[in-house]
Amino acid sequence: MIPRFDISGEIGEDQARADPVRAFLAENTGPVEVTVNSPGGIATEGAAIMAALELHGNVTVRIVGMAASAASLAALGGKRILMHSAALFMIHDPAAFTFGPAEMHRSAADALDKMSDTYARAYARATGHNVDRIRAWMKAETWLTAEEALELNFCDQIEGTETTEQIFAAFDYSRFRNAPAELIKLAHNNGWATASPTTSNKGKADA
Repeated sequence: MIPRFDISGEIGEDQARADPVRAFLAENTGPVEVTVNSPGGIATEGAAIMAALELHGNVTVRIVGMAASAASLAALGGKRILMHSAALFMIHDPAAFTFGPAEMHRSAADALDKMSDTYARAYARATGHNVDRIRAWMKAETWLTAEEALELNFCDQIEGTETTEQIFAAFDYSRFRNAPAELIKLAHNNGWATASPTTSNKGKADA
């Protein structure tokens, strides 16, 4: 049986962090599988997971539920990327909460611009699209079905073509600008939606 690691929930919390992923890959140098079902989280953790998967070089990523935001960046580190037919894929610009005088906000904006450009190059390298096209998709907050992700080279194969209900990670999807209506409804129906973003993430950039 091929060793498997599950990345579930928000990137940067519990096991959905770069350190546990690196430890798993170090213990399993042959072919491995990494399952992703995440709405995203801390951008730099997503980038670190992507780098770890690429460095290992023999990782099959299976996207179930969704790979959104920082999780989509992480998923593209796989040698081969399989996506369930009912899963979703999303890319957008990193975001961050800042508190302080104007200069602090300007500095944060500059840092976010650099992160966006860096991650756009990573998406471009993984998919073959040019950076300008990727940046436009990121700025628009682009959500893709499995079929669209396959057509645009964000995955290599679609699995589970039979009609199957997907279980999405618990998250307040109303925090996204263009989340599909069914995800917004799911968040409200399950009590995941909150009146305002958590202040515990101040200073951390989310992707």
